[in-house]
Amino acid sequence: MNISEQYFFDADALLDRLSTGVQHAGKEVVFVVGAPLTAAFEGSPGVADVHGVIDLIRQEFSAEPSNLAKLDREIENSPNQYQAAFRFLQGRRGQDSANAIIQRSVLLAHHAMKSGHTSVAALSEEQLAQLEASTSEWSLSPGVRALGELIKQNGKTFGKLLLTSNFDPLVEIAIRVAGGQCWRTSLHTDGDFSQSAADGCQVVHIHGFWHGSDTLHTGNQLVQTRPFLKNSLLDYIKDRTVVVLAYGGWSDVFTSSLIDLVSDSSRYPEILWAFFDEKPSVPVDLHDTLIAGLNRNRVTFYSGINCHTFLPDLVSRWALVEAVSHPETVPKKSAEVPPRIKKADSDRPPSVDVWVGREAELRTLETTQAKVILISGIGGQGKSTLAANYISQINQDESHFTYSDWRDCREEGDRIRTQLIAAIERTSESNTSIDLTTSSDADLVELFIERTFALHCIFVLDNVDHYVDLENLVFTGLLHRLVERFSQSPTPSRLVITCRPNVSYDFSAVIALPLEGLSLDETEVLFQKRGADKTTSPEDIRSAHELTNGHAFWLDMMAVQVGKSAGITLKKMLEDVRRGRDGPTGLLSSIWSTLPDREKRVLRAMAETLRPETQETISQLISSSLNFKNFTRAIKSLISLNLVIVKAERNSPDLYDLHPLVRQFVRLHFAHTERQGFISLVLLQYNNIIKNIGSLLGVHLPFTMLERWSQKAELEIEAGLFKDAIATLHDADDALIGGGHSEEYVRVARRLFERADLIHLSGYPHFDSVCSTFVSCLDNLDERDDADDVLQRYGATISSKTARYINYSEMRAFSAWKRNNYKDAIKYAQEGQDLKAATDVDTHFDCAHTLALAQRDGGSPEDALKYFIADADLTDMVDPNSETSYGSAQLGNVGRCLQMMGRPSEALICLRKSAALLENDNSLYRLTNQAYAREWIGDLFSDANEPDAALIFYSDAELILKRCAPGRAKTLAEKVRSAQIGHETTIDRSEISRRVRRWIEGSAVLP
Repeated sequence: MNISEQYFFDADALLDRLSTGVQHAGKEVVFVVGAPLTAAFEGSPGVADVHGVIDLIRQEFSAEPSNLAKLDREIENSPNQYQAAFRFLQGRRGQDSANAIIQRSVLLAHHAMKSGHTSVAALSEEQLAQLEASTSEWSLSPGVRALGELIKQNGKTFGKLLLTSNFDPLVEIAIRVAGGQCWRTSLHTDGDFSQSAADGCQVVHIHGFWHGSDTLHTGNQLVQTRPFLKNSLLDYIKDRTVVVLAYGGWSDVFTSSLIDLVSDSSRYPEILWAFFDEKPSVPVDLHDTLIAGLNRNRVTFYSGINCHTFLPDLVSRWALVEAVSHPETVPKKSAEVPPRIKKADSDRPPSVDVWVGREAELRTLETTQAKVILISGIGGQGKSTLAANYISQINQDESHFTYSDWRDCREEGDRIRTQLIAAIERTSESNTSIDLTTSSDADLVELFIERTFALHCIFVLDNVDHYVDLENLVFTGLLHRLVERFSQSPTPSRLVITCRPNVSYDFSAVIALPLEGLSLDETEVLFQKRGADKTTSPEDIRSAHELTNGHAFWLDMMAVQVGKSAGITLKKMLEDVRRGRDGPTGLLSSIWSTLPDREKRVLRAMAETLRPETQETISQLISSSLNFKNFTRAIKSLISLNLVIVKAERNSPDLYDLHPLVRQFVRLHFAHTERQGFISLVLLQYNNIIKNIGSLLGVHLPFTMLERWSQKAELEIEAGLFKDAIATLHDADDALIGGGHSEEYVRVARRLFERADLIHLSGYPHFDSVCSTFVSCLDNLDERDDADDVLQRYGATISSKTARYINYSEMRAFSAWKRNNYKDAIKYAQEGQDLKAATDVDTHFDCAHTLALAQRDGGSPEDALKYFIADADLTDMVDPNSETSYGSAQLGNVGRCLQMMGRPSEALICLRKSAALLENDNSLYRLTNQAYAREWIGDLFSDANEPDAALIFYSDAELILKRCAPGRAKTLAEKVRSAQIGHETTIDRSEISRRVRRWIEGSAVLP
């Protein structure tokens, strides 16, 4: 319906209304937002809009010409094509398919999504939640990003409630990225959103959410009677300012509520309805809904409102209003909201059901002022239980600490970095632009300590045995640095570390708590709490205490068995243990013999998993031999017998794990050949998980999902399935290394090369590629001796100069080039190329690229340029206005050659184009090539006597290289120091990266 233009006001009027006007009125503002806010914007990814969702539905029937034709007719003949498409889909595929379409449309805004054709139907709730938690990997439009900033900065005015018809989580993500707090209410059925409360902005999804609920689309779904929701809406917005922005105004529970609201003369809302078009045509239904409010001047229309320009302008306007009204408070604005720690993204402590003894140690934990506490003791003495009981006080408000963070570090290999990075990300108030995976150990430690200053948090690093110097009884590497620096800092947080060796430090802020056995009195209390005292004599309890030396785990096992298992007495159990040759550790053999087969099956399957799993995942592991009913009985029995540990967390499914001693027993109890069947079951489940998320595999996948590939490779190595392990490493190399997890790749590849003979492996597909990648990673990490060892072993697999000898030449040449040994690099590469040219062998192995690299850096850039240009048009390459149709590596290498040939302006054009392409690169060379581009651009600025610009690019290159290539990072550090001479410029890391990216994108001039 066309309404007179006099009814509409412009964007300036709305800006004034929502800044100065709101400030004078003192009313709370409630935003109501729709799909355009989070849709794709100006080429950046986003949630699929109405047309995009319809296309996804059409794809669902793309292989069915008859159905597709019917769908197209219904869409064409319907006044609401979106609803018609979903009605057609639901009639033929059902609500689950509708939900899956929405999941696919939402994931288009996540960088892990490669295309709209990716199937997400098999993704679990846990996996979808993990993707949602990776806030840095979501594409935020200018509008939604600004809305998050507005809510964070002006929470009292804009940050109480927000209503959305969207299914995606981008509003919540934008709030968290801005450093704000929020919580979600998802309503796909009737409900009262006012019945719950939490800190921050309540975001209400009135049509459902993209996972964990159904989604509403069709007319009959949207207009269903929802009295509780309607009444809670009416009650909340009756006297508030409601801003409807990027919202279609369909007939749904919100618009139907407005009829009652604006017609009731006893209510005084302000409805500000913003239209995108300059001259809007208001739908008849919407006009009829709002006419009473228009007549009362309680509804105001605005036209020409683009949410992606209006909301950023509103943020700027409020910053100006605040500066004018309260100039003294503006610098302190960032501290307005207390720091928070994310509820998820942490490992879980074991749930403690029975607690006996350790009162002295617990009192020490409660009263000490130490910054670092080291809990040590042999396996089973209750180190993890003590730490878990200590931090449980936080949830009971019995501690001056506010938060806790638990990290399980029991994995073999170097994973402490991964755990520390995860803790930093969890404790960050907002999304950080810092790529933590490229940080040095020293930077990570300092950043971690910096994050803890605003928190009163207990950080627990559990089971760190693999990081202990057993000769000097101190920690090694990063963990040693962390203990030293943390103990010396004034942070109000605390670090608790558990391990078996009796580690100690001579620092006043570090205390050690070595755990000894339980006392006899404590043992008697334990048997009493386990209900085992009624059938057990004090003499037998004393004997058990003496036999185990008060070992907490063994005594608890005995007490549980006697208390829970009919016919088992402590006397008989002690006799069994004494007859065995293993002493108290033989207790598990005695218990094992009493377990039913179903419980044994569950334990054997769980012993082969590499991390705690949900009940659903474990049940699927053994579903071929144990139905869900029997599995449920078995897991309950094992929990009651204390053989399975429950790791619970509020609002998340429980995780189940084995005590390390139980896992060790089960694995050692069976020969490797007997274990392989259960390893295969676990592998089958991991394969299913990977199959479900395989289309998302890439550098943007969260590590919690990406590590499934490394876990799968570890299991394949354990099972002797070396061919499969090689294939898994090959499939995941781009994602792991390009995503900044090269140490994880090296950790698993090292296990493979230690377990297997390379001559045997050399016949498997992808072996040569994995070996080359492994050597390259070792060189990048400055582990040159290991790289040389692998090169030597690889060479031993080649008995004569076959095609694989060309790859051997390439590996040696590339390794020499990385070490700046250009003479040897040219020699090896030339040998390989000569062999290939002389024999005309049909092979993909080639040394030409590395030969050109070595020639260029060895003093012959003209020769290298011929190779890098190939058949391309150099004039087009160096044209700044030419659309790039070349690869990032080709442009970068051409630019470097031109730079070395004294053609800086042309070089800068090529390098800038290359750097722009590398921002979206997904290969394993992503980080190292980004660093090369930045370093070479820095060189050009330095040569042009622009030291400030050079410093920024050198610094960003160094930050990238500190972890993925420490040797090169040292070279960059020297360039940084040289550029800093005579300059006092101090720019934080995130600002450095931001400036570099803006220059690469062409939106900024340096410095």
